[in-house]
Amino acid sequence: MDEKTRATDLKGRAFDLPVDTEHKACSIKIWSFKRPHMRAFHLSWFSFFTAFISTFAAAPLMPIIRDNLNLTGADVNNAGIAAVTGTILSRVGMGSVCDVYGPRYGHAFLMLGTAPAVFCMALVNDATSFLLCRLFIGFSLATFVATQFWSTVMFNGKIVGTANATTAGWGNLGGGVTQFLMPLIFTGMKSYGPAFKAWRLCFFLPGA
Repeated sequence: MDEKTRATDLKGRAFDLPVDTEHKACSIKIWSFKRPHMRAFHLSWFSFFTAFISTFAAAPLMPIIRDNLNLTGADVNNAGIAAVTGTILSRVGMGSVCDVYGPRYGHAFLMLGTAPAVFCMALVNDATSFLLCRLFIGFSLATFVATQFWSTVMFNGKIVGTANATTAGWGNLGGGVTQFLMPLIFTGMKSYGPAFKAWRLCFFLPGA
């Protein structure tokens, strides 16, 4: 079979992109959402993007959170360290999860498993509960591993570097978006209650 022959999947449906003999895509159509290649591409980076928003959602709201929970500078720093620690631990295990169950289940496991911790940010009442929530939310950044794994198995070696760089870059963008998104949400939530209540309501959006 020619490397760029348009083949069909197991159900006889033609791939939207030209593929090689392993059915890996040989090109990228950024504006396409057709399965399996481009749908996997967009779902993977968006999952990583969401994980970044959730993990760093507390940072732009830290002044109000610090005052509400009476956190010290050390408490804030420890919570930040906990988030990074959670990321390191979960990334070590995510490689094996992807090898055994595949990247789709890896993404689903992390997103569904860490969502309760994001929602629980609305219930924290001291430095310890705040640190624990940041720790468990940090696990979600292991979606980076699943994202890179998924794009690697979907795209040919001639284009996989671009695919990996794009999915990783767009996912990392969530860390920047959350810096202005959460303050905007906080401003809107203040119409439903005082500031110490509004910041808690903000976490329902990244949790969802």
